[in-house]
Amino acid sequence: MFTKTQSTGPTFSRDIRALLLIQGVMNASHFMTVPLLALHMSMTLHFSAAALATVMSANLVSAQVLPLMTGAVADRFGSRRMMALGLWLRGLGFIGFGVTNDVTAWVCFAFVTGSGVACYEGGLYGILGRQPKASLSTLFAANNQMLNMGTAVGPIIGGLAGLADARFAFAGSALLFGLLGAAVFRLKVGLSETSECRPVLSSLRATATNRGLWRLIVVALPWFFLFPQLYVAFPLYAGRLAGPHAASAVYVVNGVIGLTFMLSMKRWLVRINPMKATMYAYLAAAIAFASVAFLDGVGWFLLFIAAYTIIETIMLPALETMTASLAIDGSQGTFFGALSATGALGGAAGYYTGSWLILNGTSLETWTIFGSVGVLGFVASALILPAIPRQVLLK
Repeated sequence: MFTKTQSTGPTFSRDIRALLLIQGVMNASHFMTVPLLALHMSMTLHFSAAALATVMSANLVSAQVLPLMTGAVADRFGSRRMMALGLWLRGLGFIGFGVTNDVTAWVCFAFVTGSGVACYEGGLYGILGRQPKASLSTLFAANNQMLNMGTAVGPIIGGLAGLADARFAFAGSALLFGLLGAAVFRLKVGLSETSECRPVLSSLRATATNRGLWRLIVVALPWFFLFPQLYVAFPLYAGRLAGPHAASAVYVVNGVIGLTFMLSMKRWLVRINPMKATMYAYLAAAIAFASVAFLDGVGWFLLFIAAYTIIETIMLPALETMTASLAIDGSQGTFFGALSATGALGGAAGYYTGSWLILNGTSLETWTIFGSVGVLGFVASALILPAIPRQVLLK
């Protein structure tokens, strides 16, 4: 798999290939449980829409706000221990999901799980962002490919476990996160060293004053609103159409289509201008989301999921490539943390809006609003992205 991944671009080091493999297994562990979370809270634990959104938002806010600090800490002191801690915290959070039925406890464990994401990604994306700029498009495409592999495999395993009890899936994810944390901890010390160690405050200052990054953040906010629907609106809507197992089908389609598209279009994805990719991905998202209001049946909805997956597979590497290209050497983790932290605003709004619309709104209202957000992203990217320095084009 990695041989094929590298055939269209630079060759990655053994440590980077190991990290990409860990990404695939990590995402498989993650998606063993994600398809079950919203349905388990809604149908088994009978949480209200507000409680469900609060749990998901606690996870989102900690996962996306804390990377601003964890990324800066990793930039200064190294990434290996930060990544291992993050994986172990995620395992602890999933253990908590399996042993409690209380809303407050779920919010706390969701925060712990999100903190684990922040620690892990704060270290990981600092490492990926420090790779040679000429390889960034290929690297983030390969990263997305491995994540899609995990997305394809995880829901199948989790769905089988969920046939008996969703808590088995929670336990399986916790075990995998624990093992991955041990694997990361044993990686070479050199993997965690930065090319230029910057003090935490210096990294935060450089990030806060980078105009290009703030332009990119504004453009990315509509996507941060739409992306959480993969975890709330999509599984709830599919479950309403065809029962709880349709939620797992959403993620299987998401992973399989994403991996297939990535493998078949790898050369194009590596070469495409990330600014244009972002703009046209938003336009496609606007059309795709709005179209769901006029489609009927789970088959058509899964077709929408396939279209959404292609958009996601274009959008995420483009945003990551532009972020890494803008980052100052030694502050890569902080730059990714800033994008993630500000994205929590759009994500939290997406969780509350998406869960409320699915549980209380009409299909026309729900999907028209989502489509309108895509239009907003298209307009913002068309107006703002051209002002970002040309180094992000990576041509």
